[in-house]
Amino acid sequence: MGTHAFADMMYRLYQLFGLFDKDDERREVRRNSSFSFHQSFFDQGCNDVIRIIDSNEVFSPEERREVFYKYEQLYNALMHIPVFSHLDNRQITKRYLQVALPPIVALDVYNSLPPDDEMHFYYHIHRFLISTHCPHESADKRKIYAGVKEYLREYIRTLEFHYTDHLASLINFINAIKVSSGQKEATIKRLIKDCRSEYDESYIPEKNIKLNSLNLNKIERAYLSLNVLLAFERKTSAVTTVSMHYRHTVNNGINYNNSYGILCRYIYSKGYDEKLLHYITLPFYDVAVRPVSVTIDEKPYRYVHELKWFIFNTRDNTKYSKWDLAEMASCFNSAANSDVLIPYAQLLQTIIFLSQDKTDEAFRLVNKIPLATLPIGYLPSAFSVIKLALKVKLERKKIRNQTLLSVINSTLSNQGTFTELIAANQGETDSNIVLCADNMTIMRAIKMYNHMIRKVSYSYEDSPSDVCPQAIFGILDEIECALGKLSILIRETDDSIDSNELARLIVKNKTLTARELNENLVGVLDKCTLYNFLSSINVFINYLRCPEEELGHIRIFAGVTEKPRRLRGKICEALRIASEIRREGEFKKKGKTTRRQQKSAGAVRKSK
Repeated sequence: MGTHAFADMMYRLYQLFGLFDKDDERREVRRNSSFSFHQSFFDQGCNDVIRIIDSNEVFSPEERREVFYKYEQLYNALMHIPVFSHLDNRQITKRYLQVALPPIVALDVYNSLPPDDEMHFYYHIHRFLISTHCPHESADKRKIYAGVKEYLREYIRTLEFHYTDHLASLINFINAIKVSSGQKEATIKRLIKDCRSEYDESYIPEKNIKLNSLNLNKIERAYLSLNVLLAFERKTSAVTTVSMHYRHTVNNGINYNNSYGILCRYIYSKGYDEKLLHYITLPFYDVAVRPVSVTIDEKPYRYVHELKWFIFNTRDNTKYSKWDLAEMASCFNSAANSDVLIPYAQLLQTIIFLSQDKTDEAFRLVNKIPLATLPIGYLPSAFSVIKLALKVKLERKKIRNQTLLSVINSTLSNQGTFTELIAANQGETDSNIVLCADNMTIMRAIKMYNHMIRKVSYSYEDSPSDVCPQAIFGILDEIECALGKLSILIRETDDSIDSNELARLIVKNKTLTARELNENLVGVLDKCTLYNFLSSINVFINYLRCPEEELGHIRIFAGVTEKPRRLRGKICEALRIASEIRREGEFKKKGKTTRRQQKSAGAVRKSK
């Protein structure tokens, strides 16, 4: 199972900085982990990276995290744009990296480096990028690796050493820098430590030892920083372009009206501006992808984008007849360069199967599609959404913890950016269960699938009030049943009853089973207890209620007005207290059982 692609890039960055300990288990498990695991990892990992690249806190940790978030959204937006090309995904991704990474790196160095701080991570990267040792034009054939060697040797000569014999091994290691393989940070640090020890052991005046130590600190900073730059070059071949962007920025500043300036505004301005994101993704696409794209006629191109909205636009309720779908299929098959449209035709065929209530055929088809080979764009996410939804529809009882990870990661990697307005009270969207990326991906997939089904289920258009049989419904049945029991109990009590008394009645009357009180009642999600559901009820209804599904008891507790909000608060507190009461009762019962067993054992010993 592959990890989320942006997460994988961040792991590489983490490794590049030498932040993984030798026996760090996270290095091994990252490829088989949920996105929630990646989020947890980078909660700490981001802090580690920030301490290296922004030690002076030019940006606060919170601002820097926001920058990382914007990087991710930019990546997702680029990966969501359909690509019509005979190049494979690896080649397209490389072209994107070559276009997008250099200005991003140049801007980060420019905006993060405080003046004249020689020990800052970016200081020597800055000096190298503007030096005569670094090529900065596409026609410049000089090698980055030779330039770094020259820069480091020259930098060492500028430092005041009263004795240089101890630097021989370090100089030799610098001379050994090569294209084919990188040098380990640990080895560089060990060599410099050896230089320090050799000097200290010589008969050198103490003042010179201190100066030597300071100079070695400077060399270590320069070497480690440029070693990371070389690793970046091996992965991207983009340092020359970074230098070009950086030199221009240093010499001319930033024009905030061109694409480079808009990129800067998008990354470093406060808040998240989706319009700015849109304005910069298109120039990146034009430079990286358009030159290697094949021509697609207007009509099939329009259908490709319409197909996208079939799945991802949950606000559009346009209905499609079987003739509409047949026309689209015919257009894909007869279009010029139809070979690049085959995956779109396969997606359309999946939708046609679903429109005909042939869910098993649709499921077999999506399972045959190798997601990794699909062209860059929305297709991997679209197939993943349908695959995930059909797993929930057809194999709900088989779903166990982490069985959906591969399709979740694929959906996240290519989903683009989403902005969705939900009528919810403050705090409902901030709960841990809602903020869990895996839970939200599953819920979005269910919602998108159900809305798509309503658009294409022409067999049921004469009875729009019916639940389509191929839709996903019944997800909230256990919740509905439990809230039905609570509704009856509440009707039988006075409005003035408080949470403590309500909890006592829940336990006394055995209103809820142990499962309903404490366990997950939505099997496809994680930790969706009754309490957690009520805490974010309007979010769950928005995503998990199938159109036309009644759910009368749940709707009693839903809404954003004061009355249902107050009722939910009282119920949630009562559930918490009832859970504690039941736990205490079970503990006491267990204690009594143990004492009974002890007495019984004693009686046995006496009889013997």
